[in-house]
Amino acid sequence: MKQIFNVCDGLRCDRRRMNTSYMIMPSLIRLLYGTGIRIGEALCLKVKDINLQENFLMVRDTKNGKERIIPFSKSLSSVLQEYEFYRDKMPLVRSKNSFFFIQLNGKPCISHSIYIRFQYILRQANILFTGGHCGPRVHDLRHTFAVHSLAMMADSGMDIYCSLPILSTYLGHQSLEATNQYVRLTAEQYPDLIKQTDEIYFNIFPQFTQQ
Repeated sequence: MKQIFNVCDGLRCDRRRMNTSYMIMPSLIRLLYGTGIRIGEALCLKVKDINLQENFLMVRDTKNGKERIIPFSKSLSSVLQEYEFYRDKMPLVRSKNSFFFIQLNGKPCISHSIYIRFQYILRQANILFTGGHCGPRVHDLRHTFAVHSLAMMADSGMDIYCSLPILSTYLGHQSLEATNQYVRLTAEQYPDLIKQTDEIYFNIFPQFTQQ
């Protein structure tokens, strides 16, 4: 993630291409990693949806059709404020209903352009992009957020299965089964850390295979 952030910070916009989304990448990538929201949810955020004084955002256009409030860190707030500062210097008409992330021409960003930019960032960071839905994908930032969050909670002594409902609500999942996959991923990535958790927990929501 540090390599990705470093590349994002070094991106430069081409003034001749007013439809570029390069300027949003440092803040967008950090938002995706720092909150775990989906790329579609992020690009649909309006100015009115992000509170940079109290550090939370409102996700309205969700996959499951349910609104949710997501708090975020002060460091992420600082990044978003910096983006907002430079965005608002552009000679564009804005309102509370304007999109938060925009291209240089003021139009909303589209997910396809973000996917292309992300692949370029991976190449610059010397991270192999395998393709074929094997990633790394933009959506994998959501998975990384979930695994790192569980690892952090486990490291702080919090029972993983007490934290599952919290993470499930944060991610906008409709069931704990959807969130439970991240317990297994966390166990694979941080085996020594998760050994502190009773192994029986991993089978509360067992995986089934079709015969």
